[in-house]
Amino acid sequence: MDPIIFLSALTIVFGSITACVVVPFWLRHRRETAREKLALSKGTQDNTQVNLLKERLENLETLMCRLDSEMNSRLERSFSMLKIAAGSLAPGVSQMPTSLMNVSSALEARYQILKELGRGGMGIVFQAYDKQLKEQVAIKILSPLLSSDPDALERLKHEVSSARRITHANVIRIHDISELNGIHFISMEFFEGMSLKDYIKKTGTLSLMQAFNIASQICDGLEAAHRQGVIHRDLKSQNIIIGPTNHVKIIDFGLARSGNLEGLTATGLIMGTPEYMAPEQVAGKSVDERADIYSLGIILYEMFTGRVPFTGDSAIAVGFKQLKEDPPKPCDINTQLLPEIESVILRALQKNPLSRFLSVGELKSNLEKAVLQPAPAPLKEPSSSKSESERLKIAQ
Repeated sequence: MDPIIFLSALTIVFGSITACVVVPFWLRHRRETAREKLALSKGTQDNTQVNLLKERLENLETLMCRLDSEMNSRLERSFSMLKIAAGSLAPGVSQMPTSLMNVSSALEARYQILKELGRGGMGIVFQAYDKQLKEQVAIKILSPLLSSDPDALERLKHEVSSARRITHANVIRIHDISELNGIHFISMEFFEGMSLKDYIKKTGTLSLMQAFNIASQICDGLEAAHRQGVIHRDLKSQNIIIGPTNHVKIIDFGLARSGNLEGLTATGLIMGTPEYMAPEQVAGKSVDERADIYSLGIILYEMFTGRVPFTGDSAIAVGFKQLKEDPPKPCDINTQLLPEIESVILRALQKNPLSRFLSVGELKSNLEKAVLQPAPAPLKEPSSSKSESERLKIAQ
């Protein structure tokens, strides 16, 4: 037999035997490797999920600790309220007048009370005529929870003193904090109008230029306050008043953290209003001007879309969303909104304060550019085929 043929046949035989032996081992090795990769991938995903759950648990623990502390404070305040109702507090302690007649009687030496304007956690607001200033004013009668606590009252006086430094056309001017016949109250400029919250409910999404006009005035007032070192801490559409000529005023500067109501809002849980609170404020950290910028971002979002980005069944649920969730894109809600405006809103709503605008002035400048100088629309691709008229012109 030819040696070459013999070697070739032998090679084929050994190759077949090797293939029969090796290939199953190789296939088994591939399957085991694939299983290991799958297990590793699953393990990585599990670790990611575990880390995410840990982070959520830590945030939840933080919120629950704050809730526990604030509920204890609320119980103490409720107990104080019972003492007030029972008349067991020392003589001279302020008690909340519950009717216009009672207020009129208590303050008649200086004020003529005209009508009640509203009620909130800090007290009752009345429209009044100031006999000394000879002008209409707003009078906020303080809750007994504030006026019966000397420390709380002192903190409130400090806040009012700071807020009085703000003199600007877009900020409600605070006159003074006073006491008459055992009733503590804050007197301030009276401004006839409707809250931005009610205005949006009435009209829906605002037009581009109307929203820009309102936003510009809010920026101007907020910037004036920040220059005086005053942070609002509870900026929201309810605290923006729009007059008949679309003139805008911001109210309640610096009062959100004052007194015995610190840590308490209309929700009874968290200082400020959860739908408008910056993540660092929800987490109980110290805040600066950038917290107001975040709240202003929520207001911009609300004006341009007709809704706030985060809602929930409870203050805790909304607060958790402020901490961890990205807001829905405004352009997905209002398809007519310019992308440049969306970019301004989303930058103001960054979770990390360092990623937001450095100042209200910078936000206003960017918003003005987005509204008045939007990026030009992309040019359409020129058609490759010439029209009949063009061909006729060329032929001629």
